Amino acid sequence: MAVAMQASSWSPQPVISGAFVLPFAPYMQVQGLVAPCPQAVALPAQGPFKPGLVAQPRCLSHPAGPPPQVAQGTPRARAPAEAAGVEALARIAQESSSEGQRQDAVIVRHALRLSHDREGSHVLQGALDAAQSDEVRIAIAEALRGHIWEVARCSHGNHVLQRIVISIKPSDCQFIIDEITARGGEAPGKLARHRFAYRVVQRLLEQLHQWQVVPLVEQVIADCVALSMHRFGTYVVQHALVYGSEEQQVRLMDKLARDIPQLSRNNDACMVLDQALAAGGERHQAAFAQALLDCDGALADMAHTRRGHVAVLSLLQLAGGDLLDRAHLQLVARQRSLRSTRFGRVVLNAIAPQSGGHLVGGCGR
Repeated sequence: MAVAMQASSWSPQPVISGAFVLPFAPYMQVQGLVAPCPQAVALPAQGPFKPGLVAQPRCLSHPAGPPPQVAQGTPRARAPAEAAGVEALARIAQESSSEGQRQDAVIVRHALRLSHDREGSHVLQGALDAAQSDEVRIAIAEALRGHIWEVARCSHGNHVLQRIVISIKPSDCQFIIDEITARGGEAPGKLARHRFAYRVVQRLLEQLHQWQVVPLVEQVIADCVALSMHRFGTYVVQHALVYGSEEQQVRLMDKLARDIPQLSRNNDACMVLDQALAAGGERHQAAFAQALLDCDGALADMAHTRRGHVAVLSLLQLAGGDLLDRAHLQLVARQRSLRSTRFGRVVLNAIAPQSGGHLVGGCGR
């Protein structure tokens, strides 16, 4: 469907229908159908529109004048996904006004296309938030059935999928788990490493029943060392330590403990080690702290780094008796090196009151 965009100075006018507000731009022309345009009013020049809430979205076209770095008279090329999203919004405007249909029904019909567009994803999230019953929410979710893999990895679609997981019942989200696991045992790990999809995995671990996410957590446990050291995977491992069953948490902690020499030297993995010190029961936490102290040099190495020193401070708060004494001795032995780093000085200041005079000199700058 051909969509022509005309830039002018105006404010988006929301069209209220159904259970939520959907903004439509009066500059859209759809097969000869022109949305009503307000009377021309002289307005001061405006800067570029910025993304906003669903009820106050960014204008789909540039303000008066061509976009920056584009020659006068040269139309801005749209990416296929963006053009498809604009077309879908235009369809909603046309079908809602000409056929008198409820906007929520029209949105459901075009949900898949809208999910891949920035403005369209905002419309879907607004519809999910404003729906008066689960019927509309489930209908939007069902519209994405069979396309979960690509929607989860989409820069816009992942936000829609996250909102769906939060908005509907866990039992209604089962098809999402099924579509992920149908792609093979390595599928959860691939999503956990993806720059957008890892957020969807986090929401699934948070919102669904533990029995539903067993396939996801088991894959995380099997691949926990590599995931812990991955830029995005580390956040999924941390979520597994929080939302997995106690038995899963303990198995995950045991596997991590066997690779502390490697994990303690990775900045992303140190966040996992910090979370592991808070997972499971007190007995398992103490065992994990013991494993950290048994790894020669690991505690002091972590104390030098931005994320590692946080785990060291957690261990100092958790440990007591012999464990705390061992931690102090290991850190004091490396005090010269620790004083040379910002985070090392933070750790030395933390143990100074209990150091028994073993620290030489001050720990400040």
